[in-house]
Amino acid sequence: MVNTNLNSIEAENNGLKNENKLLIDQLKIVNKKLEESESFKSHFLSNISNEIVNPFTSILGISKNIANLKEADIEQIKTMANLIHSEAFDLDFQLRNIFAAAKIESGENFLELVTLDIQDFIEEITNGLKIKAERRAITCNINYEINQKYFVTDADKFRMILTNLIMNAINFSMEKHSIKLYIEYNKEGFLFKINNQGNLISSEDTKIIFDRFVKLDDNINSLNQGHGLGLSIIKDYVELLGGSINFESNENEGTTFFLKLHSLEMNEKNLFMEDEDLFVADDNSELF
Repeated sequence: MVNTNLNSIEAENNGLKNENKLLIDQLKIVNKKLEESESFKSHFLSNISNEIVNPFTSILGISKNIANLKEADIEQIKTMANLIHSEAFDLDFQLRNIFAAAKIESGENFLELVTLDIQDFIEEITNGLKIKAERRAITCNINYEINQKYFVTDADKFRMILTNLIMNAINFSMEKHSIKLYIEYNKEGFLFKINNQGNLISSEDTKIIFDRFVKLDDNINSLNQGHGLGLSIIKDYVELLGGSINFESNENEGTTFFLKLHSLEMNEKNLFMEDEDLFVADDNSELF
């Protein structure tokens, strides 16, 4: 009887030791996540001033120089105006990603559904990035394989996803090369492929590239060359829209992101906004 009791006590102690070990291991994981989070926040704060202050400084300096030019210097004025537009565009893009990340962290996301003309919407986005692409002599080739013209989704979130992906392709393409966009529609919905020839994503970074709390090389996880928010925002928004995203990166094909989204259904929980002029591109506009 004594041996039985001793064995029972020993088994109980071993069980407690295993439970304690499990708890300790879990605490270590939590602490590691907290350290990574704090590291990310520190990196974010140390870089955010440059991401915002530098464009402001450029805009102020260039605009001051324009004010001192004479009317005869019209070509120089045009060049400087393009630089101001580029800096202002980058600043706007940075701030939009920051605000989007803040909303995601606070759990304030909800869907506002609209009906888009998919081709007009794509061309609106690419036209908006034309000057950015031209600075690096990059062109964009778009191929449509669709028999469905309209697409119900959250326009702001969809725009943020595509803009980040195309900006990524522009930033990391080799100069004087082309970005390829392929849009297909099938029974599963829309498939978007965005390909560029440039910096590849290493196999080591594949599993953590969408993690907002892991800082990779500045040329990999940061679509904005700084705080690494773009890809994590894409992932969160794609999941919110019920889609999926993955990528392939190799020397032969370059880097290609595959985005799958289906047209959503209107219901009482979704706020429906309709403005035909808001999402239709200018018929006379040209793609970059």
